[in-house]
Amino acid sequence: MSSVMDRMNRAVEVDPAIQTALEQPEDTAPRDPFYMVIMGVDTREGDEVSRSDTLIVARIDPKEKTTVLISIPRDTRVDIPGEYTTKINAAHSLGGPALVIETVSEFTGLPISHYMEIDFNGFKEMVDALGGVEINVPQKIVDPKAGNYDPNAYTIHAGPQTLNGAQALTFVRSRNFPLGDLTRIENQQIFIKALVKQSLAMGNTLKLPALVNALADSVSTDMSASELLKLATAMKGMEEDGLETISMPGTPETIGGVSYIIVDDDAFADIIDRVSQGLSPEPGAEVGVTMPSPSSITVTVRNGAGIEGVASDAAGRLSAAGFVVGEVGNANQFVYDETLIVYNDDEAAAQVVQGSLGAGRPVASRGMYSFQSDILLVVGKDWEIQ
Repeated sequence: MSSVMDRMNRAVEVDPAIQTALEQPEDTAPRDPFYMVIMGVDTREGDEVSRSDTLIVARIDPKEKTTVLISIPRDTRVDIPGEYTTKINAAHSLGGPALVIETVSEFTGLPISHYMEIDFNGFKEMVDALGGVEINVPQKIVDPKAGNYDPNAYTIHAGPQTLNGAQALTFVRSRNFPLGDLTRIENQQIFIKALVKQSLAMGNTLKLPALVNALADSVSTDMSASELLKLATAMKGMEEDGLETISMPGTPETIGGVSYIIVDDDAFADIIDRVSQGLSPEPGAEVGVTMPSPSSITVTVRNGAGIEGVASDAAGRLSAAGFVVGEVGNANQFVYDETLIVYNDDEAAAQVVQGSLGAGRPVASRGMYSFQSDILLVVGKDWEIQ
């Protein structure tokens, strides 16, 4: 740990003879497996404090040419050393990369020896250095904020395509989905697999120097440009199944009015144990964040629009999707322009309702609404009857 701390905050210095690194003997490349924390830091225009929006623990084995990436949700509740119990993404603002590494090491029990901090603002240059990245986009994305309000970048249609740097930034940055950060993690894993595959392809060997130059403007790490090139060269030829991605298992929970992801300790320990042995992380482990099923969620539906039929239409769609629908009636006032999905303590249930309906905005009740069910759906004037 101390060696990492000593080299902390030293940005990549581009070697003036980068090409020489590619010509050095293969035995100069790292051989033993090691662990690295990869942080995606979002410093959007107008924000005073950068946010650690992406957190990945990577086990890299140059000899076997394998890599395992473990995604940890930004809302994971952890004990931050020397601070307090809060969301894991707070570690970056409280103590920078050093505290992130210490927090992740204690949380996972893994010996972290390197770190890489990627500023999303410079991310697109890395992608453009590769000539774009081929992605099969799972679903359409419309997110002006994620695309820096560039009309050529914030809309991405579903299907196979080559994303340029600006589009790739939207793809990995957007949380504009019913399941928010959980879908974003899935998209990031899709993208990383494609990016690594193209970076290490035989035809891209000559692009590695340009890629490292692009990295220099957007990445801080304790590894030099020469070390990065040697590692990339050592990993060249890695098979597609040599890269595995997995998400930390957990469940959403609201504590003190704050939404967290609570790790499943047993399942996560199984993943860490397998990964540390160089085994596939998936067998025997239920991965990802577990959301409640519709059949376990009770919903009250009220017409807040004053438009005939919207409440019954919403109730019918919820029942068909498996939700337990109770009272269906009118709100006290017909003043709701927007459909609201109101919850008391279970934000995850509200997210499941939103994902099923493809409409509505989850909001915390905070005592402003009276209902006995898990969820209150107030149908607004934006509702479209099907």
